[in-house]
Amino acid sequence: MTLKKKNSGSILVLALLLSACGGNNLASPVSRILHKFQKPAYVSSEVFKSAQFPPPPANGSAEQKADIAAVLELQQKRTEADCARALATANANYDFFWGDKNPFPAPLPDKVKDFFRRLDYDAGESVNVMKNKFERPRPYIAYKEAEPCIKKSGGYSYPSGHSSYSRIFANVLGDIIPSRKEEFIRKADGIAADRVLGGVHYPTDVAAGKIFGDEFHAQLLKSPAYVQDIEKMKALLLR
Repeated sequence: MTLKKKNSGSILVLALLLSACGGNNLASPVSRILHKFQKPAYVSSEVFKSAQFPPPPANGSAEQKADIAAVLELQQKRTEADCARALATANANYDFFWGDKNPFPAPLPDKVKDFFRRLDYDAGESVNVMKNKFERPRPYIAYKEAEPCIKKSGGYSYPSGHSSYSRIFANVLGDIIPSRKEEFIRKADGIAADRVLGGVHYPTDVAAGKIFGDEFHAQLLKSPAYVQDIEKMKALLLR
């Protein structure tokens, strides 16, 4: 029996989504037992158990060799400032995306908190399904020469949880404020790139995370409950 590992990338989604609920950046995953929501609200993880999704490169393949070569090349070139940024984006929170233009009242209304908690639950469960499907070891586990310059993450490598969650978050914020979507996507892309620079993911992990984030968002848009809740979020924006 294969032990299913919880996705440590949930650190990011919880930092993003639960900081929106009044908390701070989180140094470790928060158990889903703490959620007031224990069933899918918008997207069931069952959708992704049978979904067609490109697998990671096979061991020993040219693609795998290129993947680790890219990680090691960045390892040689990165500076202390690069690693400091990667550490910061690994713990990016809700305010990172909004910057100094948070459009919701402070403190956040309960309806906004609950919306983000529901999104957190659905996204986390679905990403876990994908990671456990492929069980790809992280670069520093598969290659002794790979040395992360940020905190090592547990769980599997493919797709990148941080890349998945930040992409989902950017898409959702873009649904709430369409005029800022490109800004949110750029920030999500920065988080994703720093996962490779920091040495905890391969480039293909990050690319897969972006694909997954977009596919998860496409599933969200099929949910009448999600579409209705987005309109509720828009109604709560500061005018």
